[in-house]
Amino acid sequence: MLVVDDEPLFVDVISDYLATLPGFEVSRAENGQVAVDVVSQNRPDVVLLDINMPVMNGLDALKQIHAIDPTLPVLMITGSDAASASAGLRAGAYGYLPKPMDLRYIRHLLGVALGMASEPA
Repeated sequence: MLVVDDEPLFVDVISDYLATLPGFEVSRAENGQVAVDVVSQNRPDVVLLDINMPVMNGLDALKQIHAIDPTLPVLMITGSDAASASAGLRAGAYGYLPKPMDLRYIRHLLGVALGMASEPA
């Protein structure tokens, strides 16, 4: 799994949580360009991708990621920008996660995206 966000504390919290779940190996990227590079070299099972980032935003990164692997589930992360989340879904994102996040929802959505049974939290 790849977590992409320009807020290091957010990435730490999400990565630490996901590392407690069985079967999740977490990689990190601080912007969309790094995410595209990671995906091209080492395909993760799923990408959690922030929309608003410097260097390359999440929507542009989503397009490049899907050019590499159109089957890779990408979950967009957004603050309160519903228009950007909607644009991400139209561009092929599997779903989106609003900030602040409920960790149980992340677990559930990842389970759905990966076709895994999701246990109750």
